[in-house]
Amino acid sequence: MQTQKDSRATTSCTECQRRKQKCSREWPCNHCQARKVAHLCQFAVKKQPPESQIDHLGQNHTENKGRKRGCPTSSEEAVALPQTGDFGQRNDGLRAWGYMPGHVHWKVSAIDNSTAATDVAPEPPGVDVVEQVLHAVPPRSITDAFINHFLSVVNYRYSAIYPPIFTNQYVQWWADRAAGKRLSPEFTCLLLRVCAYSVQYLTPSLRKMIEFELACNLQQLTDRFSNAAEQLTQSFKASNTCIERVQEQFLKGAWLKSESRIVESWHALGCTIREAQELGIDRDANIDGLSEFDIEIRRRIWALLYIWDWQMGAWLGRPNLIDQKNLSFKLPNLRLDQSNSNPNLLSPFAHMALQASLGRRLNTIMGDAQSVDALSADEILTIEAELDKFIDELPPIFRLHNPDTSLDAEHPYFVFQRHQLHTVLYVTKLDFLKPFLTRARDDKKTDRDDEFRAMGIDLALDVLEVARRLFDHEFPINAKFHMVVFSIFDTSTILCSAIIHDTQHRLPRRNEVVDAIASSLDRLHQLSLSTKLGASSYAFLYKLVQSHPELSRGNENPKRPRKLSSASTRTLEPPPLVHHSSSRDSVATTSSVGPSRQATIAASSQPPVTVATEPTLQDVMFDVDEFLAQNPLGNAAALDMGGMEQIWDWEDLNLHQFPC
Repeated sequence: MQTQKDSRATTSCTECQRRKQKCSREWPCNHCQARKVAHLCQFAVKKQPPESQIDHLGQNHTENKGRKRGCPTSSEEAVALPQTGDFGQRNDGLRAWGYMPGHVHWKVSAIDNSTAATDVAPEPPGVDVVEQVLHAVPPRSITDAFINHFLSVVNYRYSAIYPPIFTNQYVQWWADRAAGKRLSPEFTCLLLRVCAYSVQYLTPSLRKMIEFELACNLQQLTDRFSNAAEQLTQSFKASNTCIERVQEQFLKGAWLKSESRIVESWHALGCTIREAQELGIDRDANIDGLSEFDIEIRRRIWALLYIWDWQMGAWLGRPNLIDQKNLSFKLPNLRLDQSNSNPNLLSPFAHMALQASLGRRLNTIMGDAQSVDALSADEILTIEAELDKFIDELPPIFRLHNPDTSLDAEHPYFVFQRHQLHTVLYVTKLDFLKPFLTRARDDKKTDRDDEFRAMGIDLALDVLEVARRLFDHEFPINAKFHMVVFSIFDTSTILCSAIIHDTQHRLPRRNEVVDAIASSLDRLHQLSLSTKLGASSYAFLYKLVQSHPELSRGNENPKRPRKLSSASTRTLEPPPLVHHSSSRDSVATTSSVGPSRQATIAASSQPPVTVATEPTLQDVMFDVDEFLAQNPLGNAAALDMGGMEQIWDWEDLNLHQFPC
């Protein structure tokens, strides 16, 4: 590991040496940072021989005086002999038994300091396996469009891929394929995952161009990429993994979430966590000899996995796959993305690093409590105060009120990240007060129930407000993003439960709550045009609203969008709540890729891209009429919620005694 100055050579980094420049001797150095090649900034590590070896060499030097240079000593002859028990063979034995990196046996095997610890390259599957999936990769010009869109837009949702490294590997992959060389199975699989995820969030102009060029709809295309990646994944051995394997499994989980397959995404998260633990990413194990860049990427990946596990466990009641009480892992330092020209420019990973930091702080306060129900009134107040403090400490770009938007035009991904972070913060704050909104007033939990109920109502209305901003920004192009649907659905159902349990009509801001539920139902109706999860969530909330006379007033007839003819879809106007200016800000076409990216991916290979047009609902239409015909408004257990019904806890609403 190169973070300690004592073990670092005092010379310049390898790039500054190559370019004969004066180096600042810190990672990343001034020149590498300015050139945006921080991944190439590496420092040679001094390797001091053991004292015993120094003494031995000195003794040999004395003994060898006068000896002819061509005559080797007995010790030199011994060194020249082949070694049967080398470092690699010892490690193979440890892997065969399943010892994890960082275990004491790995330290025993590392006694030989002459061999640096490095990630072991996974054993490649047969070449025929890679060849079998290459048919899924479209021509270079089309694939370039997918990759450009991913790197310039989609990747900023999680920043799971570092663009410069991926771009270099991508260009080399095509060069190797053209030359008939063996292709990396791991990168091929990662490339397929990137394409599958990118297709889910294409702009209308790209949609039309791709569907025309490939003569297939986008759902078929994204399924084709995913199926090919899955076929290749099956050929990998669990005992041999690498960073690319972890990244492609993470993107698989993100793809499943966007496809409304929430349960499968949770299982994919489990596989990703196991792959990461196999590399020792969770404990910074086996990092001796790795560059600061490699260590930073490993920490970013683990932060993403920690966030997903924490949020799915807290919000959906899923068992945690990571020990949330083990807070010894290190967060990424984000120096990789620092800008010399603009010190105020945050890293694209900052919004995720903030969420990971928040999760650690909350788990520290919760202590041994396994759920919200186990918290006392004082602990809940402490957690809410900690959340308020965290919000006050947000960087200016992410402030809740009057955020700094000066960088939004040049870096539009900050707009989405701001809305996403605000929604996560308010959903988290509300999560600790949900038990007080889903019980009758006389069913006391603490002596401060009324206070917590009032706080919960205020927070729920705040959640729906920030969720509306996220909805306005993402709809209709990016409506598949799971947080858009979840924040509206989860909060509005909690408010429905609060109204249903409020038999004495003493709920604070009751009229505002009723109006907020009606607005949520309207937004879910609009989302039902774009995604299965939106359609099933709308059907579920509608049924819940119909179960209460006050809530159902004015909603006697469900809004059932009919399948429109081709003539009518051409004149279909977007719903009135959509603000397309924000959607355009968050979405860029391949023509908006920066000069450095276009220089890497040849301009000659770019497909013709038309000027972005105003997005309309037919671009992302989902046949909700057919869906609801197959899934009628029956009981909750029978309603298909695209996987949500298996993990979203209906029992938490405490509506058993009410006819629904």
